[in-house]
Amino acid sequence: MVGLARSAFDTRDPETACRAFEPMVPRLAFGRADPGRFRVRLRFDAAPSFTVIEYAFAAPAASVAGSDDLVVISAKGRDFALQHGRSTVDTTLPYLQPPEGLAARWDGVAARAIMLDRAGVAAVARTITGEPSTEPGFVDVAPRSPDLGRHWERIAHRVRSAMLAAPEAFAEPVVAQAAFARLAVAYVYAFQAVRLDLEGRRMPVGPRSAIVRAAVDHMHAHAAEPITVQAVADAVHISSRGLHAAFVAEFGRSPSEYLRDIRLAGVRDELRFAPPADGVAAVARRWGFVHLSRFAEAYAREFGELPSATAGATAGARRRPPTTARG
Repeated sequence: MVGLARSAFDTRDPETACRAFEPMVPRLAFGRADPGRFRVRLRFDAAPSFTVIEYAFAAPAASVAGSDDLVVISAKGRDFALQHGRSTVDTTLPYLQPPEGLAARWDGVAARAIMLDRAGVAAVARTITGEPSTEPGFVDVAPRSPDLGRHWERIAHRVRSAMLAAPEAFAEPVVAQAAFARLAVAYVYAFQAVRLDLEGRRMPVGPRSAIVRAAVDHMHAHAAEPITVQAVADAVHISSRGLHAAFVAEFGRSPSEYLRDIRLAGVRDELRFAPPADGVAAVARRWGFVHLSRFAEAYAREFGELPSATAGATAGARRRPPTTARG
C-alpha cells in the first residue's frame, strides 16, 4: 500500500518546465530566462485531497501565471518580486495563485506550493461559516492578516514534516483526512471565503461584527499559544465584558467556549496524524489544556470518544503493515 504518490523533475528547458507545472499552474509563461542558465527542480508529493509541490529556480527568470485551482505558495529568493495587477505582493507571507495576472521575477527562488481539493475545502468552509453557499472563491492573493498567514505556514510546515517523516502513513484514510482537515481549516481562516447571493454575485462571508471577526481571526492565529480571553479582548481593543456580549449575540456562546472548541479541534487533528511518540498529555498541554481530566471530559463530549481512542486509532494505522494483493 503506497502512502503518497511521489515524483521528481529536473529540466533546463522553459517549455518543458511549463508542461511540468501545468497541473498546478496551467497558464504559465516564462520570460527573461537565459537558455544557457535556466534550470528548475520540482518534487511532487500527492495525497488523496492535496498535493505538495516544492520547486527551485537556480537562475534569473520571470513569469506570468494563473490557475483556477486552490494553490497556496510560500516562496523565498534573491531579488524575488511579485506583482498582481498594479499591487505589489508581500512575499514574506504565503499567497494564493490567482486565476490570472500574477507576475514574478527573481535571480533565484525556492518555493513550496500546496494544491487543495476545492470540493473538500468548500465542505469545510460551509461547516465553519454555516452558510450553505460558501465556496473558497478567489478574492485576493494575500492572507486576511499577517498572523493568519503565519498560522497557515505553521500548519503547512507541520503537515509537510509528517509527510516526510512517515509517507507510508498517508495510505491510511484517517491520517490523510486529518492532514487535509488541518490544511482546509487553516486555508478557510487565512484566505477570504465567499458565498453566492441570489443573483450569483460573490459576497465575503464571516462573522457579521467586525470586532467578533477580528477576535475569531486572532483566536485561530494564536490558539496553540497560551492566550487568554482578556488577551484576545486587548488585541481587538474591547473590554472582556464587551467581547463576551458580542460573542453571545453572534454565536450564542462565550469567547472562552469558542476558544476551547478551537483548541479541542486542534488537539483532535494533531492526534489523528501526530507521530506516535507524542503522548496525549503532551499534545493537550501544547494546546493550552492544563487540567487533563477536564480536557478528556470536554473532548469526549465534543467528539464522542476519549482522546486516547483517537491517538490509538492513528497509532494502529501507522503500525499496520502494508497489504499486498493476492492472485
